[in-house]
Amino acid sequence: MLRLKLLFISLFIAFNQLKAKDSLVVYTDDSKLINISPYLYIYEDVSGTLKLNDIIKKDFKLTKSEVPNFGISESLFWIKIRINNQSKEEHLLLSVMLPTLDNIGFYSPNDNGSYSSLLEGEQFPFYQRKYIDSDYLFDVNIPKDSIKTFYLKISSKEGIQLPIVLGTEGEIYTQIKNRDVLSGIYFGIMIALILYNFFIFLSVKDKNYIYYVIYIILILITQTILQGYPFQYLWPNYPVFAQKSLFIFPSLVSIAGLEFIRLFLQLKIRSKPLFIISYIFYLPYLTSIFLAFIGLYKISFHMMELSSMSVSIYMLITAILILRKGFQPAKYFLAAWSAFLIGICIYVLKDLEILPFNNFTRYTMQIGSAIETILLSFALANRINILKREKEQSQTEMLLALKENEKLITEQNIVLEQKVEGRTIELKEANQNLSTTLSNLRETQTQLINAEKMASLGQLTAGIAHEINNPINFISGSLKPLKMDILDLMNLVERYEKINKNSALDDILKEIEKYKSEIDLDYIKKEMEMLLAGIEDGTKRTQEIISGLKTFSRLDENEIKAANISEGIEATLLLLKHTIPKDVDVILELDKTAVIECLPGKLNQVFMNIINNSIFALSKKRTTETKKLVIKSYASNENVCISVEDTGIGMTPEVKNKMFDPFFTTKDVGEGTGLGMSIVYKILETHHAKIEVDTAYGKGTKITITLNKKLGVRP
Repeated sequence: MLRLKLLFISLFIAFNQLKAKDSLVVYTDDSKLINISPYLYIYEDVSGTLKLNDIIKKDFKLTKSEVPNFGISESLFWIKIRINNQSKEEHLLLSVMLPTLDNIGFYSPNDNGSYSSLLEGEQFPFYQRKYIDSDYLFDVNIPKDSIKTFYLKISSKEGIQLPIVLGTEGEIYTQIKNRDVLSGIYFGIMIALILYNFFIFLSVKDKNYIYYVIYIILILITQTILQGYPFQYLWPNYPVFAQKSLFIFPSLVSIAGLEFIRLFLQLKIRSKPLFIISYIFYLPYLTSIFLAFIGLYKISFHMMELSSMSVSIYMLITAILILRKGFQPAKYFLAAWSAFLIGICIYVLKDLEILPFNNFTRYTMQIGSAIETILLSFALANRINILKREKEQSQTEMLLALKENEKLITEQNIVLEQKVEGRTIELKEANQNLSTTLSNLRETQTQLINAEKMASLGQLTAGIAHEINNPINFISGSLKPLKMDILDLMNLVERYEKINKNSALDDILKEIEKYKSEIDLDYIKKEMEMLLAGIEDGTKRTQEIISGLKTFSRLDENEIKAANISEGIEATLLLLKHTIPKDVDVILELDKTAVIECLPGKLNQVFMNIINNSIFALSKKRTTETKKLVIKSYASNENVCISVEDTGIGMTPEVKNKMFDPFFTTKDVGEGTGLGMSIVYKILETHHAKIEVDTAYGKGTKITITLNKKLGVRP
């Protein structure tokens, strides 16, 4: 059955060969390459589902073109090639010179009538190709004086134009070598221009050059995509990107060109409308890239072509208009862009089969882009010369201006010297007045500080007098009855001393008992115990006041020493006790371990001023509720915190902002100097302490002080 099938296929192929004798490719000279494109038979598979066995039965149409052009199509094209080998070489190569084909399958006949297939194209990784070359090369093995029929299956999302040549390996490799040499010249020109302009950018830091470098790189990649080099060398393992690259990079080239023309022709300065119009072209280019990514290649390609045509016209018109405004670098841009457009036009005319397909028409875009980049490099170089001339001109103008300024300065100096001399005399007089005023201010400040100290001393003295007066009065009042009791006891002792051997003992004892009853000896004992206990208590109270005064005053206050903060607070409260209103509840929560390095006397002055202000604020508040003064101290690992919180009248934001200003006070005239909180702030600053004030008008105030246990270390 298989033999019958193969026989049928062979007979069918022979019939088709007889039917199409005029399409036979006769290869006679193995020293030349022949273009077999005019001898191709074409069949368009619109469905794209037919197999080789189905295709063999179809009617193919002979191409009428030197290079068949299928345009952009979603169809799958089958090509039949009949070759008659009349040369001595039996192994030939078929070269399809269109690297951008997505899919190309080559079917060669076997001796048994079947066909072997080889699939290549941008749908497959580059390394899967038998011949590592950007063009597609296929083995054609035909014995001398033999005829064989071969098939090609082609599809692509880009335009399809099929230049196909046949020849020996040596001739094909010679063609590849010539192609690579021409491409190498193009690469060398473009890479040299890239490096040249990049190094100039590093020297002059002109953004024109870096934009131009990006533009040249994108042009180089775009032009070489048509030759298949990027797929071979840059992304050989990414066939999907290779298929989409011809849609992405042309759009990026145009976008980069628009960026460059805006900067190079200074459109933002010279023509605001043209500058704005240039941004409109971004949308179709970006849309074209997006359509290519979602698979709408035909729409993407037509949109890109239409946008490129519009941008080309826009750039020509823009260059002409800017040149007419007198900007000379525009003429270089106009010449460069014209050269590139001519190359594009020749390439398009070749695709439309108006011009023949040859090496010149095939490489016109590369030639045009090379000329364009060279001319634009000249334009940028000329721009440097223009900038140099402008710089020299500006320097000349600046030099003239400097000379004129020097003349004016010389004249003004004479006038200024006269004015300065007169002004110096005035300043000397003013300085003398200021010195006198400053001396007076210092004297006044000293007097005010002394007044504040005297006020504090007066308050302290009054407190001490008030606190000591009670125990002293009690002691003084107890001395008289104690003296009387002692006299009675002494009289009783004298009566006992009168007893001797000759005395009437019974009479004396009766008299003594009578005297005991008169003085009430038991009451005297109890009274003396009470009086002595009261005197002892008064003495202890006086000692406590003196100890508190010693703790508060700290005669060694100028020496840094370890001190218990809580003891200082207690001593301060003891001295201010008489000033605290009766309706104020004082709550103490003191940490007895709160010991720090400090100047104790100075800190006690801080506590007195703050507590005194809290007492003043509490006394000014009119309320039936219990007023509270809460004083706390607590220690952590490194810091000690002291808080004084009252339920007094509080402060407004304005008062809070000024509370540490010297001479600022809310007390009535004569009640305060306004230096208390200013002194507090300076003392705390000396201790590197942190003070926080939390207050609300009508609700009260809380002042928190944080000190480090080591003096001089900020908390």
